[in-house]
Amino acid sequence: MGTDIHAYAETRTNSTWTYTGDHAFPNNEYPKGRHCPFDCVRSYGLFGFLADVRNYSEAPVIADPRGLPADVSPELQVKSDHWDTDGHTHTWLTLAELLAFDYDQTFTDQWNDGAGTPQVTTVREFLGDWYFTRLDLLGKLGAPEDVRIVFWFDN
Repeated sequence: MGTDIHAYAETRTNSTWTYTGDHAFPNNEYPKGRHCPFDCVRSYGLFGFLADVRNYSEAPVIADPRGLPADVSPELQVKSDHWDTDGHTHTWLTLAELLAFDYDQTFTDQWNDGAGTPQVTTVREFLGDWYFTRLDLLGKLGAPEDVRIVFWFDN
């Protein structure tokens, strides 16, 4: 059984975080994933980097999982509650954190797309151009410190 990510974008105005909505990204190529550029994507490399989930590559992890933010929007609280115990590894990251990470650091990819041959790579190469276009999409929502993704996984 595979693992999927459930990712949502929020923006902050006057100290309050607001869910951007189910159609915040109408041009996202994943029709069911219009509420966050990372939703509906099954990439264990991405999951490992974001939250150390299925981190077969042993990629650097941007931050240890934090749980849902205390000030999560009511809509996302309901979505999380819906998953109950089937949702796991709840966490969040601001766009500022995503942009500040050192993507040029190297690591040894232990999985290497399942080839079994470890390969030294940068985090930037590992995540690929696709990932950075996602950051650009999030950047259209506002200032990096006022945009965040809230996400969790299921099996």
